[in-house]
Amino acid sequence: MTEPEKKKEEKEEGVAGGILKGLGKIIPGLGGLIKSLEKSPAFKEKLKEADKELERKIKEPPLKRAEGRPSSIPGGIPPCVRGRSFREKFFIKPKTEVKSSPPPTPQEKPVDIFDEKDHIKVIAEIPGIEEKEIGINLQADILLISVDVPDHKYHHELKLPCVPKGELEKTYKNGILEIKIMKNPEAK
Repeated sequence: MTEPEKKKEEKEEGVAGGILKGLGKIIPGLGGLIKSLEKSPAFKEKLKEADKELERKIKEPPLKRAEGRPSSIPGGIPPCVRGRSFREKFFIKPKTEVKSSPPPTPQEKPVDIFDEKDHIKVIAEIPGIEEKEIGINLQADILLISVDVPDHKYHHELKLPCVPKGELEKTYKNGILEIKIMKNPEAK
């Protein structure tokens, strides 16, 4: 088929006919049905009516908003879902105040205490800080571990199994704090 013949055929079938032929190519079996219907004069008449309606709709100006409420639609009843307007339900989110978060509260993470032969070993997990930011205080048989920096607050008070000598060694590596407290030989 030559180019002028194709254009003439497209003009004869109109917009609606072109759409149906396109659907016939996409959906198996529909193409043959459309070809057999094209032979019917009633079908051709319906296609012409559909083309006229499409052309009229294309040339017609779009509907204007109804006066009064900006969200009203022609007919006066706005679409709604479960009692709420469509716009409120799906598009406009309720305004909420953004509150600043309160300062972080001191966290207590699990601490392990090991009662060894000549010393007490305390292991605590305190990630994200430096060794110099860790405060350790020993009073009788109470060990206090604390960190007070803006991003991390940590506070833990431990009751030791016995009253230690008071000598302690601390090491902090990869977020793990190890404290070794020598036992009082008299407390044995």
